[in-house]
Amino acid sequence: MVLDEAATSRADVPAAKTKKQRQTEVAKHRICDAVVDCLDEFGYAETSIKRVQARAGVSRGALTHHFPSKEEMMVETVERLLQPARPKSGVLKASSAEKDLLKLWARVVDTKEGRALVEILVAARTDKGLHARISPGLSRYNDGFNAEVVRLYESVDLDDGDVATLWTICRVFLRGLHMQERFDAKPGHTAKIMKRFAEIIGPHMRPREVE
Repeated sequence: MVLDEAATSRADVPAAKTKKQRQTEVAKHRICDAVVDCLDEFGYAETSIKRVQARAGVSRGALTHHFPSKEEMMVETVERLLQPARPKSGVLKASSAEKDLLKLWARVVDTKEGRALVEILVAARTDKGLHARISPGLSRYNDGFNAEVVRLYESVDLDDGDVATLWTICRVFLRGLHMQERFDAKPGHTAKIMKRFAEIIGPHMRPREVE
């Protein structure tokens, strides 16, 4: 059956965004970018509404209209930070576990966005309100990531559960490298550690035949 384009239900076609909706998106994007910059430069404790307002170049009223509290800013920022790291974002290509791991570090974790996410995660350990707000999104991301790595890779020695476990170990290690850098300031040492870790983990997985 051929569908007449004119007869297609309007419900099937997303409504065009209004000017006000576009302005809201631009403002929230600018504010969240400022949150990331402040988290990376000053840390969570020193990322205040006043500091974010100044970095974003918006009025206090405009900022609090979109984000009435620091917690609201962090919740929105976490969701945005997880988008580039989504399993199907193109970071993982299953060329080899070693190469994908190095790309994940370089393109996602060892960036201002990656460091900002770590700042929020550390803060959420003791901030119960923030923890409760971001946990569902983190869990969804975790489940999606595990499903995607199992789709792309198979274990050399064990089963699919081992693939998910190995990639979980990798993500824990990558985030932990940000902490280790505080102890080790030798130029280029982090890159050497990352390369060696990838060499250790890589042989335990191989690309799966994906249609």
